[in-house]
Amino acid sequence: MELTEKLIGDCSPYIGNLVYDIDVRLLFIELMDDPEKQNLVKRIVFPGIVSFNESNLLNEPEDDSIDDVVAIQRLDTNRIIITTYKKEILLNLSEEPFVEEMD
Repeated sequence: MELTEKLIGDCSPYIGNLVYDIDVRLLFIELMDDPEKQNLVKRIVFPGIVSFNESNLLNEPEDDSIDDVVAIQRLDTNRIIITTYKKEILLNLSEEPFVEEMD
């Protein structure tokens, strides 16, 4: 099973929050039910970040556009690449990502 399917499941790919906390070495992505309602329904947590690298995929920022997850792929045992409409994030992890349902 691809990591995208495992972590997102049947949830929409629309991102409500994407936060990297360098002090806690944790990244989380909160997904919404849909772009109109914008209710946060799922949090994907990437703990134990050893290294973090982010690059912009757009020539000009689209701050008004809602970002969405395109793919989450495992490159090897410890490295994961997250591709969204707006950016690409490369993570080196010492722990496995997990999902939390939100109320």
